Amino acid sequence: MPFTNLFAPKDRGRQAQRRFALGVILVNVAVAGLLALLVYLVLAASRRAYETQARDTAEGLAAVAQLNVASELSRVDNLLRAALGELDAGRQAGRLDDDTVNRILARHRELLPGVEGLRLADAQGRVRWGNDLPAGAPVDISDRDYFAQARQRADGAAVIGGPVKSRVSGNWVVALVHAVRWEGRFDGVLFATLAVDHFQRLFARYHLVERDAITLRTSDLRLVARHAPGSTAALSIGSTSVSAELRAAMARNISHGAFVSRNLPDGVERTAAFRQVDGWPFVVITGLGNERFFAPWRAQARQVALLALVAWLLTAVATYSVYLSWLRQSHSMRALAAQTRRVQTLLRVASDGIHILDHTGRLVAMSDSFAQMLGSTSQQLLGRHVSSWDANQGEARISAWLATIRNGDRQLVEVQHRRDDGRILDVELALSVVDIDGELMVFGSARDVTERKRLLASLEASSAQARQLLAEQTAMLNNDIVGMAKLRDRTALWTNRALERMFGYAAGELQGRSSRLLYPSDAAFEALGREAYAALAAGQNYRTQLQLQHKEGHLLWIDLSGVALSDGLSFWMMVDITAMKEAQARIEHIAFHDALTQLPNRLLLADRLHQAIAAAVRAGTRTAVCYLDLDGFKQVNDMHGHEAGDALLAELASRLQAALRGNDTAARVGGDEFVLLITGLEQTGGWRPIVQRLMELLHAPVVLPGGLLVRVGASMGVALVPDDGTDPSALLAKADEAMLHAKRAGKGRIVLAAGG
Repeated sequence: MPFTNLFAPKDRGRQAQRRFALGVILVNVAVAGLLALLVYLVLAASRRAYETQARDTAEGLAAVAQLNVASELSRVDNLLRAALGELDAGRQAGRLDDDTVNRILARHRELLPGVEGLRLADAQGRVRWGNDLPAGAPVDISDRDYFAQARQRADGAAVIGGPVKSRVSGNWVVALVHAVRWEGRFDGVLFATLAVDHFQRLFARYHLVERDAITLRTSDLRLVARHAPGSTAALSIGSTSVSAELRAAMARNISHGAFVSRNLPDGVERTAAFRQVDGWPFVVITGLGNERFFAPWRAQARQVALLALVAWLLTAVATYSVYLSWLRQSHSMRALAAQTRRVQTLLRVASDGIHILDHTGRLVAMSDSFAQMLGSTSQQLLGRHVSSWDANQGEARISAWLATIRNGDRQLVEVQHRRDDGRILDVELALSVVDIDGELMVFGSARDVTERKRLLASLEASSAQARQLLAEQTAMLNNDIVGMAKLRDRTALWTNRALERMFGYAAGELQGRSSRLLYPSDAAFEALGREAYAALAAGQNYRTQLQLQHKEGHLLWIDLSGVALSDGLSFWMMVDITAMKEAQARIEHIAFHDALTQLPNRLLLADRLHQAIAAAVRAGTRTAVCYLDLDGFKQVNDMHGHEAGDALLAELASRLQAALRGNDTAARVGGDEFVLLITGLEQTGGWRPIVQRLMELLHAPVVLPGGLLVRVGASMGVALVPDDGTDPSALLAKADEAMLHAKRAGKGRIVLAAGG
């Protein structure tokens, strides 16, 4: 046998072994390449999620900070206006000497500890009245820009000055200035100075860690105050040195924005957001150090790399399944985190105890103020039944009440809440019932009235003679917050200073005059008299909330309570709750309107649709439910970016709102989807000319910021009440299905639901 034939099988075996080994290597290389690609995709998506989280957190902090700064400045401005009113009243009465002026200024300054100085300068700019004035010649501020600006303003609005170094205290301050005018001529300025350290202390209350920073600047970017834990970098007050990224972001949108930059003073890279302070020439910039946000991402990167090494031994199908599972979980977590942040931001700004209950009476969301009211924490309260803090109602009784509520129900009741430490609070509770995705939720706003109830109870518990004596002694307390008056036959026998300032009257001006002066109309005056004096005659205390009229003509929301004294006398207390009412209205607007377009959202649409259906059935008319989807919006959004898409949606929403009648509704229910409710239709086809006009408006060209001209169309489905039924969900579904038929038929069409 030839030697070549003897060794050939061995050679072929080695070759097969080498081919198998090579195949194994190639398979492992392929798996390694696939794993490397998956690791890259996972870490890239994760990094984008952390970047989004950092930006959302910075924007939320900037929004809260600008609200606090605006509130602080508004409080000081209101105090200046009150002081001006008292000075003017004293001047008219001829009782305004130097000592009186200084006492007025000192009393008002005590109400705001954050104010460094409250001072008054004459028409020549000499600071002659106020706190901590140096001996000798008066300090001259006539060369200050804010003095000249205040002298030129005739509308009574505040002028902001600074930051400047105070010539009285030597501190860097921001000045809020009001012109003083007497009989139409300029007579000096009243100004309050806030040390920049005050804003730094305000910012120090926020939960900032090392490498975070929050800065307050004027609208022209001069530095006012900066708080950056752990930073030793120095930055001069009044400096305009800012990053190029901030200037670029403000050039895109002057009111708010976000960016990433390496901060100039200390070189720290931060994710930052800015927001203009509402109503004031300031901007708040918040920066969160990227180090703390991306440290978890780097740890996650090491873990993913280790998992990839272990996954080398697994099949490609298993690896791909793990990746898809993680990707789905990541998307869900980001969506949940975004939703949680929005709810927490809305609740954080609430001043009253806001809380939301599900249909079983268990707590699902709350504001920080509600947890503080109950002496507890959000973690301890979530999921608890309302009976755990209601001092008088058991779980069975509350469940029976919940079984009777309906969408749109509203109640204002007085209840008692039990704190976690056992103390009982008297609470005024406003309840609203809302249908969310088919489930009834109870929206509650709680206000602690324990102290007020205690005062009224002590008055009621006394004997007739003691009650009269106590009421008269209490009425003599001229406090600066609660307005008080003693009336006989609705004529003022005595009023305190707080009530006179509340309604803009001079000292003693209301005495001997009818309380009709405070009511906006005769009807309102007579209605309150019938209700209130009937309760007082029955031996009851009376309390309500109503609108009364300021001397200058505008309306104030007043919390009014009264008690009967002897001999036909009555004693009344009044608290100005205008700011609380306005804040509650803003919160309700945010909860029921779309943030981008300001149109009603799904919650408010559901309520309007219920009302429209009931009105149509009752009056025998028709209501058109129109489901509208934009044609070509995605192309605009993809080609020109989300900011262009948002601007387009806002403009089209404005057109819809302007073109509809007062009793009709336009709501945004999705990205580029809207629902229109056209009510009061006498004829079957009465909706068609209205809808045709709206379609033409939507098709008209839109000029976006920057001069870009775009055009979109719309497809619409229409369902009619009662032709297509009276169930809200079914009507929306039919209109949606008809809109999809319009899309499939070539877009730009209007399709009536099959039953209409």
